[in-house]
Amino acid sequence: MKTIGILATLAFLVTAPAALAQTSAAPSEGQAATASPGSLDGKSLFRAKTCVACHGRDGAKAIQNYPDLAGQDAKYMLAQMAGIADGSRVSGPDARGYPRTQGMKDVMHLTSTEERAAIAEFLASQPAAKPRPLDPAPDSARLAAGKDAYLKSGCGTCHGPDGSKPLASYPQIAGQKRDYVALQMTEIRDGVRKGGKVATMLPFAKKLDDAKIALIADYLSQVERGPK
Repeated sequence: MKTIGILATLAFLVTAPAALAQTSAAPSEGQAATASPGSLDGKSLFRAKTCVACHGRDGAKAIQNYPDLAGQDAKYMLAQMAGIADGSRVSGPDARGYPRTQGMKDVMHLTSTEERAAIAEFLASQPAAKPRPLDPAPDSARLAAGKDAYLKSGCGTCHGPDGSKPLASYPQIAGQKRDYVALQMTEIRDGVRKGGKVATMLPFAKKLDDAKIALIADYLSQVERGPK
């Protein structure tokens, strides 16, 4: 009996270190979920989570009415992703009648907070997209009128004098796609878009008619954002 006990003890001493090593080398799902954003590959996640399908390569070639995200503030993007995930950010319907945020909400539910942070940091590190040519191209007089309307609207108070130097937690809107800018301003004015800083922007947006919104959107879309 003593011999059996000694052999069992020796077997435990031999196998226990190996088991501990395996446990350390293979973290549990809970441990993996708490990985820091810096340890995750934001670029790979941006592609794997299908964000690239709507926002384009490196976030600078968005399709349809989706925004270009390259060079945007990381904290702002992370807050928007959280709002889309919990349903507090709501947008109007797409051509099929579904909220445009619905598809993104489904993606967010498959993405951890740490993964979102890594994606946001990756996008923030990318150079902003160049202004997209408009058709018809606005002349200098229209762009000047757009800038004047933008400044008089009060939008510059939070987004900066040309939309490129916003207050903390506000987005950079300089160089953003014209149709996206116009759509967001319209949906905020009409009470369609919910969440985020909408309540703060609503009093300013309510003063703008469709013509002023189009004028401002033309101007902002042609402002080139320089390197950060």
